[in-house]
Amino acid sequence: MTTALLLAGRVAAQSCVSEPKPWGFFTNNTIYQTTGNESITYPRFIELTDGSIIATASLNQGYFPVFESLDGGATWEYISDLRDQVNGWGMSAQPALTQITEPMAGYPAGTIFGTGNSWSRNGTSVGTKIDLYASMDRARTWEFVSHVAAGGRPNTTNGETPIWEPYLLQYEGQMAVFYSDQRDPKHGQKLAHQTSTDLKHWGPVVNDVTYDEYLARPGMTVVAFIPPLKKWILVHELPIGNSSSYGVNYPVYYVMADSPLEFGKNKGRPIIIGNNTAPNASPYVVWSSLGGPNGTIVVSDADRSQVYTNRAGGDPDAWEEHYTPAGAVYSRAIQIFKTRPNKLMIYGGEVYDDFGKEKHVPFSATVVSLTDTLKAPVNGTTSAMMRRRSIRK
Repeated sequence: MTTALLLAGRVAAQSCVSEPKPWGFFTNNTIYQTTGNESITYPRFIELTDGSIIATASLNQGYFPVFESLDGGATWEYISDLRDQVNGWGMSAQPALTQITEPMAGYPAGTIFGTGNSWSRNGTSVGTKIDLYASMDRARTWEFVSHVAAGGRPNTTNGETPIWEPYLLQYEGQMAVFYSDQRDPKHGQKLAHQTSTDLKHWGPVVNDVTYDEYLARPGMTVVAFIPPLKKWILVHELPIGNSSSYGVNYPVYYVMADSPLEFGKNKGRPIIIGNNTAPNASPYVVWSSLGGPNGTIVVSDADRSQVYTNRAGGDPDAWEEHYTPAGAVYSRAIQIFKTRPNKLMIYGGEVYDDFGKEKHVPFSATVVSLTDTLKAPVNGTTSAMMRRRSIRK
């Protein structure tokens, strides 16, 4: 990242009308101000064990800029770029981050791992690759670890063979890399994962979400754990040709399982609110201990400012829709702070339709109270849904 771009980002961050307070609530606090033909989409983050936050996003410049906040998102510092070191293709899109909490394959606890989709459409060297990188100095420097998976050229047409949208998770001594996979001739696209214990050799492709209809294209795996239920939840979008569900073409589905490696044993269910609306595209899911004995599942989509919540352990009839002041973002990420379950961080950037239009929407962070958010229904759908559940019982 050039000095000029860094200065532009810092100036923008300092020009907020009301300076965000550390560990406070605020709206659209700039992490980085885009310039030129940059577009921020697909924001991703990891909260480290000490409470600091590492965040990145797809910048459409062939690398992922990495930022750090030590005060709950109030201030940010650019610290590095996560770049392709082996393919000569760049880091094209769809970053993912995780931090291991137990030593693994020679890497100490606290090591940060990153990945993304490295792709090429040009010449004789075309394809998509998901590679693993590691940082042992809090994301200041990165080293290549291994190739995880490879696919064909980046093309979403059914019958093409790329891979997309990685997601990282350490689980029971393994690193799991989830991704969207077009290589199976039985499916236009499916969701799958591979695991490794040594971070060098990766096991076979294991299906997480598949549908019998070839045109179905489940995409964009994100996973969260729900401690009271001892269950895991996976959210994904599900376009099927030109079909539409509740007015959306990329309806959001969720799958629950006893293990994040066993989603394939269960069937997905759509998120529907009040029998009249549904979230659309590139969902993200987190869990908070607030909201009742089951806590609260919180889901975001790509097209709306609101979030979708469930305080009934994933009951399909218990989804609610709530207003937030944050904007819509292509593959918007949300975060519940680990030791502050009332703080919901919503990462900002550009919507899909504005990608590449040089609107200079900044990479930003909004922090809202989850308790207050749960009291903010959209168009009365929450109260109507609760009345219906009461009648049914």
